[in-house]
Amino acid sequence: MRIDFSGSPLRGRPYSEKPMTFCPPEDLNAWAGIIDLIAVETGERAAREHWQAAQFRNLLSHALQHSAFWRQRLGAKRLPANIKLADLPVLTRSALRAQVAAEDSLVKPPNPLPVQKHATSGSSGTPVEFFATKMNITYNHMRYFAQFFIYGLDVSLNMARFRTKPVDDPAGFTVKHEASWSNQQRLLRCGTMKFIQFYRPEIPQLCEELRRSPVGYFVSGPDIVEYLLQEVTPEFFVEIGTRMFIPISATFDAATLQLFADVDLPVAATYSAEEVGPIANECLKAPGHYHVATSNVIVEVDMSAPVDVDGELLGRVLVTHLHSYATPFIRYDIGDLARLAPTCPCGHDGPALSHIYGRSKQLIQFADGRLKPFFIRGSTLVEVAPLKEYRFRQTAPAVLAVEFVADEALPAPVFEALAALIRRHTGEDFEIRLQQVAEIDWANDTKRLGFRNELLT
Repeated sequence: MRIDFSGSPLRGRPYSEKPMTFCPPEDLNAWAGIIDLIAVETGERAAREHWQAAQFRNLLSHALQHSAFWRQRLGAKRLPANIKLADLPVLTRSALRAQVAAEDSLVKPPNPLPVQKHATSGSSGTPVEFFATKMNITYNHMRYFAQFFIYGLDVSLNMARFRTKPVDDPAGFTVKHEASWSNQQRLLRCGTMKFIQFYRPEIPQLCEELRRSPVGYFVSGPDIVEYLLQEVTPEFFVEIGTRMFIPISATFDAATLQLFADVDLPVAATYSAEEVGPIANECLKAPGHYHVATSNVIVEVDMSAPVDVDGELLGRVLVTHLHSYATPFIRYDIGDLARLAPTCPCGHDGPALSHIYGRSKQLIQFADGRLKPFFIRGSTLVEVAPLKEYRFRQTAPAVLAVEFVADEALPAPVFEALAALIRRHTGEDFEIRLQQVAEIDWANDTKRLGFRNELLT
């Protein structure tokens, strides 16, 4: 193991000027946290699993002490000896909502740890309220930064981060500049941050903005990339200085991944959830496989009722958030399907997920119960009709409802062409219900998912 700062960009005057000191204590504390996380996730497996077992018992002891809800679920007031994670019931969203409504946060005075109330966006169903401590927020930031070291990436590169949100600007987007994309590391000099909020952006203006400075790390959901690819080629992303795509919320479809592979642009998706923070990060050596963030969560995949997804048998993803003291997430059904392996094909000696599918996001259900990934590129739709915005919803076993926005009323032949295109992706078993609307009512779906299966919870 080699630790060497000769190629690392340090901030101006990073070292302490006080006697018998090297670096300011606050900077060392940040480094100590990062080293802690990396040591847990990349160190010896037996030591990691022992640490996780201890943290699990600590969390469950806290829950039993402070929660009638958890005492009832376990049928005990004290932690049973030799209890195992698999002995506990699965925590559903409805059960979680009941606990939060009845008991509020489980971290209360005199405990001095600050607590904040949070809620999911509702993009995968009914919004869920929960509580998180300041430690959870600090961990999430620190773990995000640590991933760049695990990947061996250059933190001096810039970052452009995109978020979907209605804006008043006529260009359809706003830009906020920050001097650094990380506030968790004060010793190293990180690149600048360009934070872009968008809603139906004007692509030429957005491209002009992206050309103003090297992008570096392109952090976004797949939707904005799809928008851009309607008018630019993959080479455009190379020209604006993109060094890596970091998809959030969902990864790119296979065709888009191949486009970027053809121009040697790496893609490393993150798998996370608002309730628990980071769950896994995509392997650079084995794309499609995700190393579990074992310093944060224990992940199980329940195969008791496997689901056939396009010929692959997958199970429900259950997540235990080891630091969820304010609102415990223990064997929480996150709402996704995946496959879990004890190691990654790259040789990483830790659990790895693959075939991750959001049950309410990416899967279409057939009458016989089969599930299949569903995705149509925005550029493919625009070739048939001048759509500005669209949303697909499976509302019944053989019904796909499609809402779309366009500048002018589309004639019947265009409706028919759109229906024929969509049916090529769904098969002839589906009824395609097209509706042109002035605005799509996204309600709580702040991620504005292009497809949602309303039959799956």
